[in-house]
Formats: sequence, structure tokens, C-alpha cells
Amino acid sequence: MSDSKLQRLVKMTNQIALNMAANGSDEIVADQVAQHLEKFWSPPMKTLIIKQSSMADIGLTPIAKLAIEDLSKMQEKKGG
Repeated sequence: MSDSKLQRLVKMTNQIALNMAANGSDEIVADQVAQHLEKFWSPPMKTLIIKQSSMADIGLTPIAKLAIEDLSKMQEKKGG
């Protein structure tokens, strides 16, 4: 795993969350961010950030962290 790749993904997630922050409550924004990542990110990108965020604090903002949790749930539903 490339640490710089993970940090780029964290930075992008935080930026997306910041750009969508005015769209409503934290939960609404997190869901919108998760949907964006689900639609536009490749499976390896999604897998990397989900796996790493579940093991440690990787620098996600609170809304971005909620979004990754939502994304993880989406991935579980797709796989099961």
C-alpha cells in the first residue's frame, strides 16, 4: 500500500465533503459524498480507504469519516 496514495484519497474525500457541506445536515452530506465516491471511484480506491479508515485515524474530517462508513455499508450490500 502506498501511503501517498492513501493520503491523496483522504485529501480528495475531505475536499468533496467540504464542497458539499452546505447541502444539509452532516448525515445528508455524508450520504452524498458516499454516493459520489461509489459512482466515480474505482473499486481499488474504495477498498483502500475503507480498509485503512477502519483500522486507524487517517485524517478524515468527521463528515468524510461518516461518508466512508456509508460507503462501506454500500459495498457490503453490493457484495452480499
